[in-house]
Amino acid sequence: MAYQTGSIRYLGSFKSIRNYRNAHKKKTYAGEKGGANRNLIMKSSVFVRTRENMSEFKGCGLVVKAIRHGLYHLLPEHADSQFTGRLVALVKMINLRDEAGTKGKRAISFSLNRPILRTLTLHEKRKIDHQQRRSITTGHPASRAEATLTLNGLNPDTLHVPVNAQYYRVINHLSVISDYVYGENSRKYKPCNAIDTMSAIAYSDYTALNTPLTATVNAAFPIGTILSETVTVMQCVGIEYYIKTGANEYIPFKAGSMMVYDVF
Repeated sequence: MAYQTGSIRYLGSFKSIRNYRNAHKKKTYAGEKGGANRNLIMKSSVFVRTRENMSEFKGCGLVVKAIRHGLYHLLPEHADSQFTGRLVALVKMINLRDEAGTKGKRAISFSLNRPILRTLTLHEKRKIDHQQRRSITTGHPASRAEATLTLNGLNPDTLHVPVNAQYYRVINHLSVISDYVYGENSRKYKPCNAIDTMSAIAYSDYTALNTPLTATVNAAFPIGTILSETVTVMQCVGIEYYIKTGANEYIPFKAGSMMVYDVF
């Protein structure tokens, strides 16, 4: 793919050349106009592979939307502008690992690929540093319906604390991600479990900066929630910073740290 390196600007196109820009990049790309129309792509035998790719990519888009919905407590404050792109690539990677499935209908099985999901990064520049991570441990029962965060003398590094912040608190967030399969009748991807996108969140108490925090923070799904083998729980752990403005009023900073801590 060609891209523009100079500072020439113009409107419209030159004969068969079109130009466009990516919303998150500064480069101006160039490509040829034209190509097959929709009717040809959807019906011609020449584009069978294209239709298969379109089907799976549409399914991946549906899954990405569901995962973002499960993380709505954390987005967009704790994710950067490239988060969705990284998530799409990760979901597609899991989709490609279904070697037994038929191309165009391959399943998206998180339950079989949980280590991959654990590599997901919410924000490239705002992560919990190693010192803070050593003060945090997590655990969950076999039911996976809850998870406990244990803080042992946690004290945020001043290098990661926003200027003028006075207080902090720790977040324990859980979200359910279902496996997805292709439905022959509906001809589209659908979750294997109805509790897909369910989430739970819990916070520690507000704590003054430079004060070590020792506590437990338990996040749990509603009583009676049953997690089958087709669902995965993603646990995100992070820190938010605040300024105290009244007796019990705290204004949050947008800057904070968050990471995918465990997937089970």
